[in-house]
Amino acid sequence: MKTSIADAVRAMTEDWKAAWNAHDMSRMAKLLTDDADFVNVLGKHWKGAEDIERAHAVMHESQFRESTWENERVEVQTLQPGIGLAHFRWSIQGDYDPNGTYRKPRSGLFSWLVVESQGAWRIRAAHNTTIVVLPPPPAGNDANPLQGLPT
Repeated sequence: MKTSIADAVRAMTEDWKAAWNAHDMSRMAKLLTDDADFVNVLGKHWKGAEDIERAHAVMHESQFRESTWENERVEVQTLQPGIGLAHFRWSIQGDYDPNGTYRKPRSGLFSWLVVESQGAWRIRAAHNTTIVVLPPPPAGNDANPLQGLPT
């Protein structure tokens, strides 16, 4: 029986979490196509599974060495047969800023373009964004265009 794209992506997000929490970036890279594109939360753009793996490995030896990752709210759309779009919330704790300062727990939104090839689903493109909670607008300010948007 063929695995649905939704089931495949949910399994992939669990594999991502397991690889991250084991700090095993070669395991993480197996989720990627060889020509994958990855944009991280700071806007750094890596091209190719080898570069993505290498960059993550360096970070997991330093600022992410004690971090733990959790997944939340996975949403999947089929764009056409063999191509899908996934969005999921994540949270992380136990990581450090590049200067060694402990970071507060944070969360974000991951977008993946996934493709099926030879019976396996892989990440072709990923874009990761940290969710920033804005302070509420001053009382009486109804002109805030961001007010009421979902977080």
